[in-house]
Amino acid sequence: MTQTDFEQQFNPRVSISELEVERYNSRALTLSQATRKRWSERKACHLDVSYGQSQLSTMDIFPVANPSAPLHIFVHGGYWRARDKADYSFVADALAPHGISTIVINYDLCPEVQVSDIVEQVKRAFSWIRDNAGAYGCQAINMTASGHSAGAHLIAAALSDRQHLDGPHAALLISGIYELEPVLHISVNEEIRLQPDAVDAMSPMRHPPGRPCSLAIVAGSAEPQAWVAQSRDFADLCKQHGHDCLYGELPGDNHYSIMTQFESPSSWLSRLTAGMALAASNAG
Repeated sequence: MTQTDFEQQFNPRVSISELEVERYNSRALTLSQATRKRWSERKACHLDVSYGQSQLSTMDIFPVANPSAPLHIFVHGGYWRARDKADYSFVADALAPHGISTIVINYDLCPEVQVSDIVEQVKRAFSWIRDNAGAYGCQAINMTASGHSAGAHLIAAALSDRQHLDGPHAALLISGIYELEPVLHISVNEEIRLQPDAVDAMSPMRHPPGRPCSLAIVAGSAEPQAWVAQSRDFADLCKQHGHDCLYGELPGDNHYSIMTQFESPSSWLSRLTAGMALAASNAG
Protein backbone atom coordinates (compact mmCIF):
# COMPACT_ATOMS: atom_id res chain seq x y z
CA MET A 1 0.00 0.00 0.00
CA THR A 2 1.37 3.44 -0.89
CA GLN A 3 1.32 6.44 1.44
CA THR A 4 -1.66 7.80 -0.51
CA ASP A 5 -3.48 4.47 -0.13
CA PHE A 6 -2.95 4.47 3.61
CA GLU A 7 -4.30 8.02 3.85
CA GLN A 8 -7.38 7.17 1.78
CA GLN A 9 -8.14 3.99 3.70
CA PHE A 10 -7.20 4.89 7.28
CA ASN A 11 -7.62 8.66 7.63
CA PRO A 12 -11.41 9.18 7.76
CA ARG A 13 -11.16 12.92 7.13
CA VAL A 14 -9.60 12.20 3.72
CA SER A 15 -12.31 9.79 2.59
CA ILE A 16 -15.05 12.47 2.46
CA SER A 17 -15.05 16.23 1.92
CA GLU A 18 -13.99 18.59 4.68
CA LEU A 19 -17.31 20.42 4.25
CA GLU A 20 -19.23 17.21 4.95
CA VAL A 21 -17.07 16.43 8.00
CA GLU A 22 -17.73 19.87 9.45
CA ARG A 23 -21.44 19.58 8.72
CA TYR A 24 -21.77 16.37 10.72
CA ASN A 25 -19.54 17.65 13.53
CA SER A 26 -21.54 20.87 13.78
CA ARG A 27 -24.80 18.93 13.75
CA ALA A 28 -23.64 16.73 16.64
CA LEU A 29 -22.46 19.73 18.67
CA THR A 30 -25.74 21.60 18.17
CA LEU A 31 -27.81 18.59 19.23
CA SER A 32 -25.56 18.03 22.24
CA GLN A 33 -25.78 21.65 23.37
CA ALA A 34 -29.57 21.36 23.28
CA THR A 35 -29.41 18.11 25.26
CA ARG A 36 -27.32 19.63 28.04
CA LYS A 37 -29.54 22.71 28.16
CA ARG A 38 -32.73 20.68 28.59
CA TRP A 39 -31.28 18.30 31.20
CA SER A 40 -29.60 21.16 33.09
CA GLU A 41 -32.80 23.19 33.23
CA ARG A 42 -34.49 20.20 34.88
CA LYS A 43 -31.46 19.74 37.17
CA ALA A 44 -31.44 16.18 35.87
CA CYS A 45 -27.78 15.75 34.92
CA HIS A 46 -24.32 15.99 36.44
CA LEU A 47 -21.75 17.61 34.15
CA ASP A 48 -17.96 17.50 34.32
CA VAL A 49 -17.80 14.96 37.12
CA SER A 50 -14.17 14.09 37.81
CA TYR A 51 -12.99 10.48 37.79
CA GLY A 52 -9.24 11.16 37.86
CA GLN A 53 -6.49 13.71 38.36
CA SER A 54 -6.14 15.24 34.88
CA GLN A 55 -8.27 18.05 33.50
CA LEU A 56 -9.97 15.80 30.94
CA SER A 57 -10.64 12.92 33.34
CA THR A 58 -14.29 13.89 33.50
CA MET A 59 -17.70 12.56 32.55
CA ASP A 60 -21.25 13.82 32.03
CA ILE A 61 -23.94 11.77 33.75
CA PHE A 62 -27.54 11.69 32.48
CA PRO A 63 -29.59 9.49 34.85
CA VAL A 64 -33.21 8.61 34.16
CA ALA A 65 -35.69 8.75 37.03
CA ASN A 66 -35.42 5.05 37.85
CA PRO A 67 -32.16 4.50 39.83
CA SER A 68 -32.29 0.80 38.91
CA ALA A 69 -32.38 1.50 35.18
CA PRO A 70 -29.76 0.02 32.84
CA LEU A 71 -26.64 2.17 32.47
CA HIS A 72 -24.84 2.83 29.19
CA ILE A 73 -21.41 4.43 28.72
CA PHE A 74 -20.43 6.27 25.52
CA VAL A 75 -16.78 6.83 24.52
CA HIS A 76 -16.11 9.43 21.82
CA GLY A 77 -13.74 9.15 18.88
CA GLY A 78 -11.36 11.62 17.23
CA TYR A 79 -8.34 9.37 16.53
CA TRP A 80 -7.22 9.74 20.16
CA ARG A 81 -6.26 13.36 19.52
CA ALA A 82 -9.51 15.30 19.06
CA ARG A 83 -13.20 15.71 19.93
CA ASP A 84 -14.83 15.93 23.35
CA LYS A 85 -17.64 14.38 25.39
CA ALA A 86 -19.59 17.60 24.88
CA ASP A 87 -19.99 16.65 21.20
CA TYR A 88 -21.99 13.52 22.09
CA SER A 89 -24.47 14.45 24.81
CA PHE A 90 -27.25 13.75 22.29
CA VAL A 91 -26.77 10.02 22.91
CA ALA A 92 -28.50 10.52 26.27
CA ASP A 93 -31.63 11.86 24.55
CA ALA A 94 -31.71 8.79 22.32
CA LEU A 95 -31.53 6.31 25.21
CA ALA A 96 -33.56 7.99 27.96
CA PRO A 97 -36.92 7.22 26.30
CA HIS A 98 -35.91 3.55 26.42
CA GLY A 99 -35.43 3.88 30.19
CA ILE A 100 -31.63 3.86 30.02
CA SER A 101 -29.24 6.17 31.89
CA THR A 102 -26.19 7.43 29.98
CA ILE A 103 -22.67 8.51 30.89
CA VAL A 104 -20.42 10.17 28.30
CA ILE A 105 -16.74 10.15 29.24
CA ASN A 106 -13.78 12.33 28.35
CA TYR A 107 -10.12 11.37 28.29
CA ASP A 108 -6.73 12.98 27.72
CA LEU A 109 -5.62 13.42 24.12
CA CYS A 110 -2.51 12.76 22.07
CA PRO A 111 0.16 14.05 21.78
CA GLU A 112 0.06 15.07 25.45
CA VAL A 113 -0.38 11.37 26.32
CA GLN A 114 0.13 8.04 24.56
CA VAL A 115 -2.63 5.75 23.30
CA SER A 116 -1.69 3.29 26.04
CA ASP A 117 -2.28 6.02 28.64
CA ILE A 118 -5.76 6.63 27.26
CA VAL A 119 -6.62 2.92 27.40
CA GLU A 120 -5.65 2.88 31.08
CA GLN A 121 -7.67 6.04 31.63
CA VAL A 122 -10.79 4.48 30.10
CA LYS A 123 -10.35 1.44 32.33
CA ARG A 124 -10.12 3.75 35.34
CA ALA A 125 -13.31 5.46 34.20
CA PHE A 126 -15.14 2.11 34.09
CA SER A 127 -13.87 1.27 37.57
CA TRP A 128 -14.89 4.67 38.91
CA ILE A 129 -18.38 4.22 37.49
CA ARG A 130 -18.68 0.78 39.10
CA ASP A 131 -17.81 2.30 42.47
CA ASN A 132 -19.61 5.64 42.29
CA ALA A 133 -22.58 5.45 39.91
CA GLY A 134 -25.04 5.03 42.78
CA ALA A 135 -24.25 8.50 44.13
CA TYR A 136 -25.48 9.95 40.83
CA GLY A 137 -28.75 8.07 40.49
CA CYS A 138 -27.38 5.17 38.42
CA GLN A 139 -26.56 1.52 38.98
CA ALA A 140 -23.61 -0.04 37.20
CA ILE A 141 -24.49 -3.74 37.44
CA ASN A 142 -24.10 -5.23 33.95
CA MET A 143 -23.52 -1.82 32.40
CA THR A 144 -23.00 -1.59 28.64
CA ALA A 145 -20.83 0.68 26.51
CA SER A 146 -20.52 2.00 22.99
CA GLY A 147 -17.80 3.91 21.22
CA HIS A 148 -17.26 5.48 17.82
CA SER A 149 -13.97 5.23 15.89
CA ALA A 150 -11.13 5.61 18.42
CA GLY A 151 -13.76 5.21 21.13
CA ALA A 152 -14.56 1.76 19.78
CA HIS A 153 -10.86 0.91 19.86
CA LEU A 154 -10.55 2.10 23.48
CA ILE A 155 -13.41 -0.12 24.63
CA ALA A 156 -12.02 -3.12 22.72
CA ALA A 157 -8.55 -2.51 24.18
CA ALA A 158 -9.98 -2.25 27.69
CA LEU A 159 -11.88 -5.52 27.20
CA SER A 160 -8.67 -7.29 26.17
CA ASP A 161 -7.32 -6.95 29.72
CA ARG A 162 -8.18 -10.22 31.45
CA GLN A 163 -7.42 -8.69 34.84
CA HIS A 164 -9.77 -5.74 34.46
CA LEU A 165 -13.18 -6.89 35.66
CA ASP A 166 -14.92 -3.51 35.82
CA GLY A 167 -15.55 -3.17 32.09
CA PRO A 168 -18.92 -3.37 30.33
CA HIS A 169 -21.03 -6.52 30.20
CA ALA A 170 -21.78 -5.84 26.52
CA ALA A 171 -20.44 -3.35 23.98
CA LEU A 172 -21.39 -1.75 20.67
CA LEU A 173 -18.29 -0.88 18.62
CA ILE A 174 -18.97 1.61 15.83
CA SER A 175 -16.52 2.11 12.92
CA GLY A 176 -13.50 1.27 15.03
CA ILE A 177 -9.86 0.54 14.28
CA TYR A 178 -8.55 -2.67 15.84
CA GLU A 179 -5.18 -3.27 14.12
CA LEU A 180 -2.99 -0.21 14.68
CA GLU A 181 -0.07 -0.92 12.33
CA PRO A 182 -1.63 1.27 9.56
CA VAL A 183 -1.61 4.28 11.92
CA LEU A 184 2.19 4.34 11.60
CA HIS A 185 1.79 5.23 7.90
CA ILE A 186 -0.70 8.13 7.99
CA SER A 187 -0.19 11.85 8.55
CA VAL A 188 -2.38 11.90 11.66
CA ASN A 189 0.37 10.00 13.46
CA GLU A 190 2.30 13.27 13.65
CA GLU A 191 -0.13 14.07 16.48
CA ILE A 192 -0.86 10.56 17.75
CA ARG A 193 2.87 9.69 17.89
CA LEU A 194 2.22 5.97 17.98
CA GLN A 195 5.54 4.10 18.07
CA PRO A 196 6.14 0.76 16.31
CA ASP A 197 6.90 -1.00 19.59
CA ALA A 198 3.45 -0.04 20.92
CA VAL A 199 1.45 -1.47 18.01
CA ASP A 200 1.18 -5.04 19.29
CA ALA A 201 -0.04 -4.21 22.80
CA MET A 202 -2.50 -1.60 21.53
CA SER A 203 -4.07 -3.70 18.74
CA PRO A 204 -7.24 -5.54 19.83
CA MET A 205 -6.93 -7.68 16.67
CA ARG A 206 -3.96 -9.29 18.42
CA HIS A 207 -5.63 -9.32 21.84
CA PRO A 208 -9.39 -10.07 21.65
CA PRO A 209 -11.63 -9.68 24.71
CA GLY A 210 -10.21 -11.63 27.61
CA ARG A 211 -13.50 -12.50 29.28
CA PRO A 212 -17.04 -13.32 28.08
CA CYS A 213 -18.69 -10.28 26.52
CA SER A 214 -21.59 -9.71 24.14
CA LEU A 215 -20.55 -7.54 21.21
CA ALA A 216 -22.13 -5.74 18.29
CA ILE A 217 -19.60 -4.48 15.75
CA VAL A 218 -20.81 -2.18 12.98
CA ALA A 219 -19.40 -0.02 10.21
CA GLY A 220 -20.79 2.08 7.39
CA SER A 221 -20.87 0.56 3.92
CA ALA A 222 -19.62 3.87 2.47
CA GLU A 223 -16.48 3.88 4.60
CA PRO A 224 -13.15 2.94 2.95
CA GLN A 225 -12.90 -0.77 2.20
CA ALA A 226 -9.87 -1.38 4.42
CA TRP A 227 -11.49 0.48 7.31
CA VAL A 228 -14.64 -1.65 7.05
CA ALA A 229 -12.46 -4.77 6.88
CA GLN A 230 -11.09 -3.92 10.32
CA SER A 231 -14.58 -4.23 11.83
CA ARG A 232 -15.42 -7.37 9.87
CA ASP A 233 -12.13 -9.06 10.75
CA PHE A 234 -12.38 -8.15 14.43
CA ALA A 235 -15.92 -9.51 14.56
CA ASP A 236 -14.71 -12.77 13.02
CA LEU A 237 -11.89 -12.96 15.56
CA CYS A 238 -14.25 -12.40 18.48
CA LYS A 239 -16.57 -15.13 17.20
CA GLN A 240 -13.62 -17.51 16.87
CA HIS A 241 -12.83 -16.87 20.53
CA GLY A 242 -16.35 -17.81 21.55
CA HIS A 243 -17.87 -14.37 22.07
CA ASP A 244 -21.48 -13.61 21.20
CA CYS A 245 -20.88 -11.13 18.38
CA LEU A 246 -23.18 -9.43 15.87
CA TYR A 247 -21.61 -7.82 12.79
CA GLY A 248 -23.37 -5.40 10.47
CA GLU A 249 -22.80 -2.68 7.87
CA LEU A 250 -25.15 0.28 7.69
CA PRO A 251 -26.03 0.89 4.03
CA GLY A 252 -24.78 4.21 2.66
CA ASP A 253 -23.28 5.51 5.89
CA ASN A 254 -19.77 6.94 6.00
CA HIS A 255 -17.52 7.43 9.02
CA TYR A 256 -19.37 10.56 10.13
CA SER A 257 -22.94 10.03 8.99
CA ILE A 258 -23.13 6.73 10.90
CA MET A 259 -23.51 8.61 14.19
CA THR A 260 -26.75 10.16 12.96
CA GLN A 261 -28.11 6.68 13.71
CA PHE A 262 -27.88 7.72 17.37
CA GLU A 263 -29.86 10.94 17.04
CA SER A 264 -33.32 9.74 18.05
CA PRO A 265 -34.82 6.93 20.13
CA SER A 266 -36.09 5.25 16.96
CA SER A 267 -32.76 5.36 15.09
CA TRP A 268 -31.09 2.04 14.35
CA LEU A 269 -28.10 2.39 16.67
CA SER A 270 -30.33 3.69 19.46
CA ARG A 271 -32.60 0.67 19.23
CA LEU A 272 -29.66 -1.73 19.00
CA THR A 273 -28.03 -0.15 22.05
CA ALA A 274 -31.28 -0.20 24.01
CA GLY A 275 -31.78 -3.86 23.24
CA MET A 276 -28.27 -4.71 24.39
CA ALA A 277 -28.60 -2.64 27.57
CA LEU A 278 -31.95 -4.15 28.51
CA ALA A 279 -30.70 -7.67 27.80
CA ALA A 280 -27.61 -7.09 29.94
CA SER A 281 -29.72 -5.69 32.76
CA ASN A 282 -32.08 -8.65 32.66
CA ALA A 283 -29.12 -11.04 32.69
CA GLY A 284 -28.21 -9.68 36.14
